[in-house]
Amino acid sequence: MKRLFVAFAVAASVASGDTIKLTNGGTLEGVVLRETETSVVVKLKYGTVTLSKSDVASIERTQATAAKTDARLASWERCVEVVVSRPWAADFQPIPATVIDKGILKNVPYFSHRAGDYEFNIYGDPDRPACLEIGVQKELLKSDAAKKECLEVMLALLGDEKDREVLKALSLKIDRKEREGLTLEVTPETAEDAYGGWWISIYDVKMLDAARATEKELADITTSDDEIEKEEKEAEEEKKKPKKDPPPQADPPKKGGSTAAPYDPYGHYRWGTRELRWARPRIQTTPRRVYVRGFHRSGGRYVRPSWGVRRR
Repeated sequence: MKRLFVAFAVAASVASGDTIKLTNGGTLEGVVLRETETSVVVKLKYGTVTLSKSDVASIERTQATAAKTDARLASWERCVEVVVSRPWAADFQPIPATVIDKGILKNVPYFSHRAGDYEFNIYGDPDRPACLEIGVQKELLKSDAAKKECLEVMLALLGDEKDREVLKALSLKIDRKEREGLTLEVTPETAEDAYGGWWISIYDVKMLDAARATEKELADITTSDDEIEKEEKEAEEEKKKPKKDPPPQADPPKKGGSTAAPYDPYGHYRWGTRELRWARPRIQTTPRRVYVRGFHRSGGRYVRPSWGVRRR
């Protein structure tokens, strides 16, 4: 996740942008969310990337505008700002989102991010989410403090004070309440559809149904562990061939697969085998499938974010 690519600049569609100059001569444009002694977290359009501080030559900052929470559920930009501000989120990064095959979230595409044993998911249209979900896994399942942290994050992502009051009243063991079309739920790790994690989920059932993918759509917007491994091997073989200058503009790959570097202009669309270790486990005996990176529901169809790519 820390290797550099050739000197491209990626123009992310964000409201205000910082310019991050890389030590290899490339440039990345986005919004710096968090900077530590060892890393820099940059927000792109519907994605984030964590850069090693040793790969960053300089950062030119612009005045950032905080995302608003006018809707009942905050947009993706606001969600990322809130989560990254938490002290435990220094290594916040995108991970492959396993296709969920049971429960209310079945076949609803989503973006998934991980920070240690915390996981944050946003379902449907990231600008107008159908569901927001945060949870903990492994050792944090025993931590009441971690679960209260999840509660604080979700309270910051609700735009309606009455919704916040309902959320505060939930039992953090197991509970579910509804208010004017919105369901607020705590799911323990023992539930069939919990995949070993403890979760707070807030969702609109009608919006989830509208975002749910058909089996045909799933075939187009998902990839498998085996496909990712195969394409990663092919990419490694391609790297060994004599280098040629890439074209100034190219179409992104149709499906998932891996990439040799996170700063590939289309690397936003690819997963690697190293990242798969963070995805939810295989579903029973069926081969695990994950959503191709960047696909989301918008305007009644599945799209990828638009990226401008230019040479240095």
